[in-house]
Amino acid sequence: MSEKPQARLRPLQRADLERIAFMESEIAKVSFPDDPITDLGFYMKKLEKLIGDDNAATFVADLDGEIVGWSYVSIRRNFITKQAYGDYHSIYIDPSQRGSGLSNRLMNAVFDWCRAQKLDHVVFRTRATNEPMKGVLARVGFVPTQIYLEKNLKD
Repeated sequence: MSEKPQARLRPLQRADLERIAFMESEIAKVSFPDDPITDLGFYMKKLEKLIGDDNAATFVADLDGEIVGWSYVSIRRNFITKQAYGDYHSIYIDPSQRGSGLSNRLMNAVFDWCRAQKLDHVVFRTRATNEPMKGVLARVGFVPTQIYLEKNLKD
């Protein structure tokens, strides 16, 4: 029995912008179900700024020329202490690759980059109701440290 080929991880390129913008819009549907931003142009402009950004790392999972996953992190600083940390923004795995271990590979690439930048911790924000993502995060060692509460005043 032969192993399935693994996606190659590489940095974001301009040719990837539309596909990755689609992935970001899919993330928005889960993260902001009441009002997701699904405009691909919005994401393409945002993503283009990441190309060549020394304070961010992008990881595109490419399987035989098809983009099947994506992840990115940037360096942020605590506004009070000025301590640098990794702000893990996005991870998306194409449905065809879910359960393949690709999420672990993308996350480990992010963690390795953060270590190389001498960052001692990484934060990831997700919707409180996103149980699958919370499970993935717990599996790789993320622990809850803050609770963000919101009250709707429209009603």
